[in-house]
Amino acid sequence: MKLQDGSVAHLRAGADIVYDMSAKVRKIRLISGQAVFEVAKDATRPFVVQSGDVYAQATGTVYSVNRIGATGGAIHVTEGSVLVWARDGRDQAVLLHQGGKLSLDPGPRAAVSRAPARPVAPEPVIAQISLDNTPIAAAAERFNRVNQTKIIITDPAIGEIKIVGLFRASEPDRFARAAAAVAGAELVYDKSSNVIKLK
Repeated sequence: MKLQDGSVAHLRAGADIVYDMSAKVRKIRLISGQAVFEVAKDATRPFVVQSGDVYAQATGTVYSVNRIGATGGAIHVTEGSVLVWARDGRDQAVLLHQGGKLSLDPGPRAAVSRAPARPVAPEPVIAQISLDNTPIAAAAERFNRVNQTKIIITDPAIGEIKIVGLFRASEPDRFARAAAAVAGAELVYDKSSNVIKLK
């Protein structure tokens, strides 16, 4: 299926999409099945595919999206890079590069909790966390959501210091070392409790 912007959607058996091309954004809703998108380059209009409550955004690339249940989606990047997040957690987005895969299934919306979804079986070598003047405390929370090793900041002043960088989501220790260097903090790794402390 050729879309109005020149992009092409390859629909697998049983796939169904609805699309809306506006002056600011190109939005696709994957209702069911799997589709591969060859996105026409347009830096001014992001191309966003929504699968349930999962979003995958690019400006010009090739990637597939597979619907998972009522709220989830699985993304596989063939070419370029794609930003992936769940529900309103765009600030927790993970950047996937060529060959990267990520499955997210937020599940039903909780009445009270607004916690972002935890990635299901991500590719740790590919999935990355991009930080752009992000407070260390907020960045640590992002790593804590996807890793068993937890980062604890004992001094609130350290948590307020901002950091810039691109880190593998599966390497909280590397992020913690960089954060300690930026903040001039002491780094303590407690292997018995699987905790990294910044103080």
